[in-house]
Amino acid sequence: MNGSVMQFAAITILLGIGSVMDIKTREIPNWISAAVLITAALNFNLANLWGIIVAVIFFSVALATGKIGGGDVKLIAALSVVCGLWSSFALLLFAQTAMLVFYGVSVIVQKLRGRTADKALPFVPFIFIGYLASKLIL
Repeated sequence: MNGSVMQFAAITILLGIGSVMDIKTREIPNWISAAVLITAALNFNLANLWGIIVAVIFFSVALATGKIGGGDVKLIAALSVVCGLWSSFALLLFAQTAMLVFYGVSVIVQKLRGRTADKALPFVPFIFIGYLASKLIL
């Protein structure tokens, strides 16, 4: 098994665990982001360090709006080093699209039930979807 397949499998497992933890506790343990970053060694490419640009943009948005948690930022930073610049942008595009669709459906369903939808959603499940989509589609 080559490095990229092992890396994909490891990150898929880590994001699955992170998704469950984020849904249950709304927190992402630091060890998940650290483990994702360590997987960069399995298929290291110096050009992937340009992915840090995505992490800086994401961190800036988080700082400015306060709408994104620190665990999400650390996880995106680790994934950005693994995926590189363009795949990181694609990952976030897919993640945010999935979140928007989910939230839209959630709002409609809650309105039909006469309730209001939660404004805060765990983001790691959508990062997971974005990662899978960016790797399997692109």
